Amino acid sequence: MNRTVALLVGGAMALSACSGGSSEPDIPADYNTSVDDPAQPAEDIAESNPQALEIGVMETPDTGAYCMLMQASQEFDFDDRDTWRFVFLTDIEGDAPSAHIKINDEVLTFSDERRTEDAEGIETWRYRSEERGILVELQLRDVDAGPEYTEYEGTMAIIEPIKTEKMGIKGSCGV
Repeated sequence: MNRTVALLVGGAMALSACSGGSSEPDIPADYNTSVDDPAQPAEDIAESNPQALEIGVMETPDTGAYCMLMQASQEFDFDDRDTWRFVFLTDIEGDAPSAHIKINDEVLTFSDERRTEDAEGIETWRYRSEERGILVELQLRDVDAGPEYTEYEGTMAIIEPIKTEKMGIKGSCGV
């Protein structure tokens, strides 16, 4: 009996020594653990903890943007300015207009880095922040078009400095 107890105690000690502690991931001090915590500035997080980057919603009821994309689940009513909540906006001026994307609580300016289209008609737009090395990728399919606009649906994600989960988006470009 004593030999069985000694083997069990020895096995348990060996198992706990191999586990190296808790199986829970370490959460860096600058990562929000609650949605109620205030977000850190995007430029600080991009350098210290890129996994904590999140695309936010811009509540901009008086925008003069050319492209206005929102989360796919967002209900939009042109006549109700409270529904004007976007995740991607582009300026109307210039050959390669800047985009604006909210990363955590900070609206950053992004430059059009590259646009491609595959054989199935999926457009890939890549925008890089001018302030940081954050690269955002949009994969879009046009779902409706008129003489002065194109409506899109697709996905959007941060792909550098680290990939984030894609979010469904929809919206339009045009005047």
